[in-house]
Amino acid sequence: MFVIPKITEQEAKNIFSKKKRFYLSKLKKKSPSVERVELVSLPFYLFDVVVQEEGKGRYNKKPLTQNVVLSVDGLLGHTVFYVKDDLDFGSGTKSAVCRFELTPAEAEKVVLSEYRSFLLEHGLRTRSTLQAEKISEAMKIFYPFWVGYFTKRRRYDFIVLDAVSGEIQGIKMRKVFLKAFRLMT
Repeated sequence: MFVIPKITEQEAKNIFSKKKRFYLSKLKKKSPSVERVELVSLPFYLFDVVVQEEGKGRYNKKPLTQNVVLSVDGLLGHTVFYVKDDLDFGSGTKSAVCRFELTPAEAEKVVLSEYRSFLLEHGLRTRSTLQAEKISEAMKIFYPFWVGYFTKRRRYDFIVLDAVSGEIQGIKMRKVFLKAFRLMT
């Protein structure tokens, strides 16, 4: 299943042109302009995780249960993030698509490990007990990103924009995109 982008190509170009001054201005006096923009869909696994928290307070002894949707990239397994419920799915998009490298079992291990670490840290800060009770079977999706290419000191470079939220992606996603570019060529 493909996630349908909410940011159009023109909106992505506008965001890149605004962000380049902030992102690139310290490199040169004249900021390079984005030469080409491309839509790339990366493979991700989605998991529904049921989290149980022990009740807090003197009168609230009943455990609280909530569902969390987590995702991990299907290439390196480095990126784990929380997913909003407002994603629109379609059958396909006009984008470059990268194949899955991780198996669902490997992705599940990564998600559980990362999320348990988060729950432990959160529990220490809030003095509560949180546990991941159940995890669903992995759902394969392709998530869209706009990639803007530019030249910097006679070399090519790129900047990545989430095509759903419109956020510029940081260094954590850069490794995932480098792997994806190697696999797509």
